[in-house]
Amino acid sequence: MATEWQNYLDEEGFSQFEEARKLSDEYSLDDPEDDPYLSKYKAREILCSIKEKLKSQFEANPDCEHLRFASAALDVKLGSNYVDTEELPTGEEHLLRALDELEKYRLHKDASNIYHSILNNIGILWTGRRNQKKALEYFLRAESVYNDWKQEASGSPKSIEEYYRKFDEDSEKLEYQRNQAFEATYTHTLYYMAQVHAKLGDSKQSAQYCQTTLQRQLDSQTYDPYDWSINAATLSQYYITVGDFRQARHCLACSQLIFQEIEANGSIKKDMETYEEKYTQAKADIEICWAKYGIALLEESKDLLMKEVEDKGAEEKKSTNDEKMKYQNFNLEVTFHEDKITCDFVQVFSDAREVFLKVQKWLNDAKEFYVFDGRCTDHIEVIQDQSRAFKVLAFFEMDLERQCKMHKRRIDMLAAIVGELNPQHYLLIMRQLTFELAEIFSQMVDLKYSIMESESPTPSRHIIKKINTLIQQSIEHYQTYMDSLKDGKPELPEEFSDSNTRPALIAKFCMGRLHSKFLVSDVQQRLENIKKTSACYEFIINYCDKFPHGAEVVALELSVCREMVPLLPVKMEKIRQQAEM
Repeated sequence: MATEWQNYLDEEGFSQFEEARKLSDEYSLDDPEDDPYLSKYKAREILCSIKEKLKSQFEANPDCEHLRFASAALDVKLGSNYVDTEELPTGEEHLLRALDELEKYRLHKDASNIYHSILNNIGILWTGRRNQKKALEYFLRAESVYNDWKQEASGSPKSIEEYYRKFDEDSEKLEYQRNQAFEATYTHTLYYMAQVHAKLGDSKQSAQYCQTTLQRQLDSQTYDPYDWSINAATLSQYYITVGDFRQARHCLACSQLIFQEIEANGSIKKDMETYEEKYTQAKADIEICWAKYGIALLEESKDLLMKEVEDKGAEEKKSTNDEKMKYQNFNLEVTFHEDKITCDFVQVFSDAREVFLKVQKWLNDAKEFYVFDGRCTDHIEVIQDQSRAFKVLAFFEMDLERQCKMHKRRIDMLAAIVGELNPQHYLLIMRQLTFELAEIFSQMVDLKYSIMESESPTPSRHIIKKINTLIQQSIEHYQTYMDSLKDGKPELPEEFSDSNTRPALIAKFCMGRLHSKFLVSDVQQRLENIKKTSACYEFIINYCDKFPHGAEVVALELSVCREMVPLLPVKMEKIRQQAEM
């Protein structure tokens, strides 16, 4: 009966499978919007027709392994079809039936690849149901099948594709094709496991599976340069979070190299007009990843300098860096791209500026795609990254006036965005930008104070006015942020949401501090400012007494408030006494 089935495949079955494949994979791309699964349904009709022919033969010969495996392979096709048309229960039914049929054949040379493919498909089905833990169970089983085969069997199992189309009878070529299919199925397993671990919050495992997947795609030369370059650039962001800038830079350099294949590929260039948006977006996304690398490197360098690490600490840091070298590099020559930017921590302004200028170029290039009109949210994120870059560069600048100019650049770029946004549609972004503007004005107050104290014991009227103006602008922006939390009501909510608690209390704390920094000679105005400072601090104390969670997120600021509130009336009394003298 296996021979009879093979004869059917040779005569018409394989051509029917090919017709179903074209309907599902190619023609479906052009299906009308009001009937998006038209071609998928036509493909299903063909597969069901083949299934009926196979069913009668298998029922007559239930012990025939070849027919059993062919039936399972066909169920994989049907199961995938139902999943594609969002009929998950029916798709799952086909896949589980096939899985059950092959359970005891999981390492059989003619069934193992089918079994592995089924596990992948069921895992994908559960990711579609947003049950990542259940999906991971199936992907782990798929990984186990691959590892068990490698340990217990030789060669490669029969490819599931051999049940759908005719392969070359040349034994050497067939073995090569089977090995390619076997490894590709496992690469898909690793790819999905990387995604599932990411959704489960396990960044480390996700990064490891992603790196392995990308390397296997390189080794087999089975990758899409768009996808590969974006995935490698995204992987770099994980290494940034763990402080491994050498590996992050390597991933970005590899991403850049593979992305250049798109430009070098003549066939893609012919269709560049069709893919222009996809191309320019991918280019912009890679540039943003490069920029975030540069900003993070500067921020980490700043943190290390601020810690004033002792010799012992430096040795510990060195050993940590040595440990990070355990990650395998991709087998690509990317020295040219890596040499464009350092991976070492910077210590002086000239080195920081070199990184900063590269960051600015990447972000400016990215803005050519992420324009304000049409891609507003992404455009704002790029602007915020530019602000971060200026902020960290200012740390390395020794000249206080030049620091002020850098912060003024930040104000100009952020204020321009705020002026264009509708608060109703972009409330959360408006809050972020307003809070950041308040912080910048406050930083400039501190800088102007330092400049004033260093220049003359008697401040000029001009600098006093400048400082008071900056203080007022900072307070107004903090107040605008606080008002945004009212949600259109006249008063603040009794309790802030978890995400707003710390920012709101910090805003109040900063407003209290700023009120105390006004430079005024009028006694009543000085007393009024101290009252406002006290009111801000008391607000924080009362809130934290009522809602203990607040005390946890602003512990340091709360202790300052508790210390200062009793002292402020004493300070006010001294001012009154001095005024009466």
